[in-house]
Amino acid sequence: MVTRYTTALSFLGLAVLANAQWVRTAPARASFGPDRNATVHTKPVNPGHAKVGGDVVFYEDFANGLAGNNGVGAWTLSGPDGSIWVHHFTGPNGAYSDPVAEIIQSESAANGFMLFAADSANCTWSGQTPTPNATFVNWEGSLVSPVIDLSATPYVQLQFQQSHRYCCGDAPFFVEVSTDGGSTWPNRFEVNHGTAANIGVDIDTRSVNLTQAIAGNPANVMIRFFFDGTTAGTSHYHWQVDDVRIIELYEYDLAMTSAATTQWDATTALTYDSLRYSLYPYSQLRPIGLNMTVLNNGSVDQTNVTANFLVERSGTTVLDQDQTIATFNAGETQTIFVNPDFTPPAQAGTYDVTYSINSGQTDNAPADNSGNASFGVSEYEYARDGGTVASYEDGNANNDPYEICNGFHIANATDLYAINVALRNGGTGTVGLLIRGTLRSGDLTTIIAQTEEHEITASDLNGANGNKFIPLVFDTPQPLDAESDYIVCLEHFGGGQLRTGQNGVSEVQTSFIYFDGPSGLDWYYTTTTPMIRMNFDPTVGIADADRVGGVGLGQNMPNPADASTSVTFELQEAATTSLELRDLSGKLVRTEDLGKRGAGVHRVSINTADLTEGVYFYTLTANGQRLSKRMTVVH
Repeated sequence: MVTRYTTALSFLGLAVLANAQWVRTAPARASFGPDRNATVHTKPVNPGHAKVGGDVVFYEDFANGLAGNNGVGAWTLSGPDGSIWVHHFTGPNGAYSDPVAEIIQSESAANGFMLFAADSANCTWSGQTPTPNATFVNWEGSLVSPVIDLSATPYVQLQFQQSHRYCCGDAPFFVEVSTDGGSTWPNRFEVNHGTAANIGVDIDTRSVNLTQAIAGNPANVMIRFFFDGTTAGTSHYHWQVDDVRIIELYEYDLAMTSAATTQWDATTALTYDSLRYSLYPYSQLRPIGLNMTVLNNGSVDQTNVTANFLVERSGTTVLDQDQTIATFNAGETQTIFVNPDFTPPAQAGTYDVTYSINSGQTDNAPADNSGNASFGVSEYEYARDGGTVASYEDGNANNDPYEICNGFHIANATDLYAINVALRNGGTGTVGLLIRGTLRSGDLTTIIAQTEEHEITASDLNGANGNKFIPLVFDTPQPLDAESDYIVCLEHFGGGQLRTGQNGVSEVQTSFIYFDGPSGLDWYYTTTTPMIRMNFDPTVGIADADRVGGVGLGQNMPNPADASTSVTFELQEAATTSLELRDLSGKLVRTEDLGKRGAGVHRVSINTADLTEGVYFYTLTANGQRLSKRMTVVH
């Protein structure tokens, strides 16, 4: 079950209404590797030792707490809430934390570590029992190193181990660097990239290149770990820090810190265009912003660096493009985009992207010179999820109604025929529940159209890691405008447990759930991607069993019908067609000559306003084939 963490009215540009604390008895967890490969040493080199790349020139394991165990000096606390930093031997305490399960898994955790105890500080304690305060405070406090003289080794990186979890705004975890004895802190590094809000991380090794930050005065360097909850709008949960090292850089070390198929920034994006989509339909193919972010993590400026983008589909090369960077300064980070633009061809399949970076020099740490990503192309499906049911959303414990949604950008005008959803088995009372799909505008609040209700059967449900999707079909195709955002949703009416499949990480304000949650009945955005897709297949209502001799007949929509209903049929080649309507007794009620129709998908409307209520059969005749389906009329 996903953790959702902020109440949201809609997508971009609209203010968040309230913060929502999500209480979990078993916090969600994830483990992330280091930003880049780095040699880990247990102790710094001895004074007088000839320093070379990979040597540790400063090390702190907090065995003595703030007094320091580094051979340089003591640590201090600063900021209005600096005292929340404490030396600890157990994990975080508080109403939403587990001191046993959430303790940092650092290499020297047994001799203590530093903890910013935000959760505990937002509680009132009665003995060992915490009660969360009615109003949460967004704390602000720093753990500050002694002054470190790096004049003999000005080309270095900071490496440390951390465990953290945060809620309910942006990540509050930063490393800041001063070269004037702590008077100013002009250099800030965000150290939470790749982890989402409300997801606990047991151990996360981070590396920060300090070369450019300390260049002004490497003899007077201070490092601080700054929990900036005031700016981030974050009150909870904790930040644990241990095994802080400063490591001398190699001469030549290009490090790829990220590789992606596109680049999304919720603070600047005006549409959903730059979200990462796992599957692009033919109608929505457009330039994809393949990019890599590279750090010159060496001590020497490099020239004529080559970045390569290689795209392959089933072993066939689709793109092989080099980009040349004339100058890459030591300590510099550059994001390199594919140029000219790359638009995938309209050929279905998986597209594997390999990113690589190299220069004429021998890289001292070549393991981080490449990266990988992938995306898919489909004729009709548009998706953001990972394709298999890795987890699920089931609302609240009362099996109350909920609506869960994904945002999409439409680059080229097209018609939407259905919303595809994947459901997980194992819920209580799932079979027989009614669901429907909803198309909303990009503002989330405006409903454009809804599908007919669908009654769930056992065959609709997936086991763990299943990949079956069911289509929720619209009565009539829904026209979508070019360069517009839309939101597609699955609506659950309650009365049983509906488990909507999930797979992937959603950026903030791009996937949503409406339910009775932590702040009451409201819209929330969710950071785990629901398995809800757009379907542009005009034959979506025609099952394989309904295709005979090059002719296919779909179920009428809506069914039951009132004033009118529509029928979809498909021809593999041109044919003269007609449609008959008979009542339950077999009496011919109406015959309509549809004329000669070309190959492709066709849709016709049946006037049912003058029909009495009851069951009817409609029969399509084409190319010597007769296909029939049943429909119901109600008034």
